[in-house]
Amino acid sequence: MEHSGTIDTQVILPTLLYRTIQQRAQERGCSVSSEIVAILTDSLEMERLAQEAAAWEAASDEDWLAMEAMLVAEER
Repeated sequence: MEHSGTIDTQVILPTLLYRTIQQRAQERGCSVSSEIVAILTDSLEMERLAQEAAAWEAASDEDWLAMEAMLVAEER
């Protein structure tokens, strides 16, 4: 059954993983399906944040190198 903004899908999980997710869902008062969506969303968000941090660091490194080159040029 498809809902607005969602797609119904089936996932096959190892029993231990399912039970762990089921326990987390019970502790949070939500369904197993909602808990799986939350876990996947968190995972994707962490990946996006890691990519942003890497891009920021790369830009920061470039800024430092440019600043260093400018200071060396000023010393001459």
